[in-house]
Amino acid sequence: MKKIEGIKSVDFKITAYGHGVVNWNGPTTLSNEGRSVDNHTLPKLRGYSNLTGRIKDETGYKYKKEATDIDFKETPLYISQNCIRHHLFREQAYDLHFASAKEKDLLPLLASLTGLIRGYVVPASQCKRTSPLLIEDFIDQLGNGNFEQFAQAGERDSSSFFSKTTFGDTQYIAYGSLSIEQLEFISLDKKFDRCAMVIKETEGEKVAQAITNFIKTLNADSHRNPQAIFHPNYVRQGTIYQEGEVGILLNQDAIAILVETTLEMIRELSIRQAKGYMYVDKIEVDYNDSNKMMRIKRSPEEINPQPTSAYAIYFEAKETK
Repeated sequence: MKKIEGIKSVDFKITAYGHGVVNWNGPTTLSNEGRSVDNHTLPKLRGYSNLTGRIKDETGYKYKKEATDIDFKETPLYISQNCIRHHLFREQAYDLHFASAKEKDLLPLLASLTGLIRGYVVPASQCKRTSPLLIEDFIDQLGNGNFEQFAQAGERDSSSFFSKTTFGDTQYIAYGSLSIEQLEFISLDKKFDRCAMVIKETEGEKVAQAITNFIKTLNADSHRNPQAIFHPNYVRQGTIYQEGEVGILLNQDAIAILVETTLEMIRELSIRQAKGYMYVDKIEVDYNDSNKMMRIKRSPEEINPQPTSAYAIYFEAKETK
């Protein structure tokens, strides 16, 4: 069996800074002097539970923690990957609401950053594009959390008081990866349940040209020639029965442009909401040609900050039987 060689993924480490909370978890039931209250708002805390673990009696009632009973080193603040993805693709965040199974709707979606990088599912047709982009949660390193008590204006009673767990300065570390296999191939075939859009027999070249034209708009380098190449039978290397799919394969220049565009989007990411903010300060990249997934996390001394080989090719165009 022929071994697949080349850059298999582009992994990265992100360092970000901010202040306050940008991703709240909402009201949480806690304890206040022995009684349960629902007037405390918590941010997202990794591994946090509002239960102490002690059971009151045979009914199974579990004691709740006090609002101040939080260790921000053991349960650090984080920004969820869903929040990060929303803001990365904020310009197109709501476009999926308008996508339908019609070809005229899905072509502009597929030929976009949402279609090529973020991924999508259209419920009406089950057309989908699996995202090649993996991003982990952004985990705070400083632990500058504190308890704040508030009161609503007007007549004071027990219902007018509420509290929040807030944060000062924050520093986040996160990791991510772009899968070259998932990035380079776009299936237009229902055979393996990953059809990006349903096409007629004569429309494959049209879809490929639309994707090529879009990728060209992302690139100012005239020496590059990005191409999305349509073929009726792309076969994954190493398969036993050599069963192929109708689809589109991106060439080396097209892959490189999409990788660089995605990394630039991450470098420029900033979030300002919920009385807090966060911005990306630095990103370290590994053009990973090894079999060690996310080696930038565990073996940073082995990384390739620049591409030293071609991107791996996982699919071959073969004549139909």
